[in-house]
Amino acid sequence: MEKSECIDYIKQAFELKESKNYKYAIELLYKALEIENDNVEILFQIGELYFLLNNYSRAMQYISKVLQIVPNHLSGLQLMKSINEREGNLDNVLEISQKIYENHPSPETLWGLLSVLIQMKSFGEIEKYRNCEHFTQDVKLDCANALYVANEKDRAKEILSECDIKNEKAMLLSGKIKFDENDIEGAKEIFSQIGKNSQNPEILNYKGLFELEGMNFIEAIKDFSKAINIDKSNSKYYYNLGNAYFYNGWMEEAQKAYRNALLINPENIDYRYSLAYLYYSIKEYSKAEKEVSAILDVMPQHSQTKVLKALLLENKKDLIGAQEILEDNIKNGCDDDFTKSSLSKIYAELSNFGKAEKLVNEILEKNPDNITYLTDLAEIYIKERNYDGALKLAQKCVELNPNYISGNILCAKIANLKGDYELSKEYAQEVLSLDISCSEGYYYIALSREKDGDIEEAVECMKRAILYDLNNSEYYRKMCELYQLKKDYKTALEYITEAENINPSNEYKYIYSELVKINRKLPSK
Repeated sequence: MEKSECIDYIKQAFELKESKNYKYAIELLYKALEIENDNVEILFQIGELYFLLNNYSRAMQYISKVLQIVPNHLSGLQLMKSINEREGNLDNVLEISQKIYENHPSPETLWGLLSVLIQMKSFGEIEKYRNCEHFTQDVKLDCANALYVANEKDRAKEILSECDIKNEKAMLLSGKIKFDENDIEGAKEIFSQIGKNSQNPEILNYKGLFELEGMNFIEAIKDFSKAINIDKSNSKYYYNLGNAYFYNGWMEEAQKAYRNALLINPENIDYRYSLAYLYYSIKEYSKAEKEVSAILDVMPQHSQTKVLKALLLENKKDLIGAQEILEDNIKNGCDDDFTKSSLSKIYAELSNFGKAEKLVNEILEKNPDNITYLTDLAEIYIKERNYDGALKLAQKCVELNPNYISGNILCAKIANLKGDYELSKEYAQEVLSLDISCSEGYYYIALSREKDGDIEEAVECMKRAILYDLNNSEYYRKMCELYQLKKDYKTALEYITEAENINPSNEYKYIYSELVKINRKLPSK
């Protein structure tokens, strides 16, 4: 009778465990233990339930009882190992792993031991096991991958050389190593051998990285999205997807992807920096400043974030403060392309065009087809009113990547400044063919329509521009100007009021005051 009652308690406890009612399950197992107080499996189950409740001290009490009765109880040893791993007791973890392998030798238990040795960087100890029967192909690959993750790439390559080169996992790791070593063509060749239709998310991720390298942003987006659909827990895939969206000019989508990456891995500085830079790019400066502060609180000398801080100071018109940060970066050996490019923008703002051009050209000598820096040089030319040179550079960007929205916008802007309104309209229309909700496309079409004398159509285009960018004060100012041309001064006043609410500049205040005077003189209806 008691035996049957004990079994019932155990069955009910298992059901409660499945539904994650751990405390009630423990209560039932205590009742079962009153009947069979030396039952190893009941003791183990209670220990495991306490482990699931994160009560490691109680879990250890029951697992110790299990091991007193059955010293080599595999599940008990494995649970004790897990508890010590959680508590960071690596020496204990190693001792338990050795005991597990000695008493239960298999490829799985050997890998459990080797993974600890790799974690402890005890590479010499690994050599003792390389010729044993349990050091199988799968264990070799697991070791090679773990060494790769531990940034021991030479050791990883050594073990990888002993693996079957046709094994997909071996090819994947070999391709990753080549990619990291900047052997892009070698990596591409390996991944092409794995198969274009592979559903391995890591392979899809690397395919996306190759597309990103080739500036095929739409294809990269597809590959990263496929990888995420298969593995939604990998922050790296969301981050890479965010980069692809960002480079293609799809800022809202990029923002969502970066946030998803941070939800999974909130401590990653690269993810937070990319989100901060995106906020800066879309002129959400307060959000950018918040992210920059969060990074510098943790890593005060993070060079890229210091550059972004300088750019935020530039936005506040503190050009000297920005210049000091960037020149200090270079003095401290952080003379990377981003620092140089940012300093060139500060020099351009200070009208020191010679220094600005010199820095950007230094970068372009190494990367002549880099769209970002070609754009930077074009912007410097615009400030110098060298519109022909600027347009040539912007058109090169579009030739390199016809789907580059920002490049087409830049072409529309420069053509407008040159007075070639038809060309400006063509590029603006191309922008809208790539993204129908791009406000800049409607803005430059509106400017072209105005020059054609079609004020009504210009107004309609500006309404769409405002619809897709409600916080752009320049758009409201332009609408104010168009309604003045229509002699609708009341509506013009409404638009300049909106512009001033967004950006209380002296220019807008002056226009507002003039329109108030005009409206006062108008006859009342």
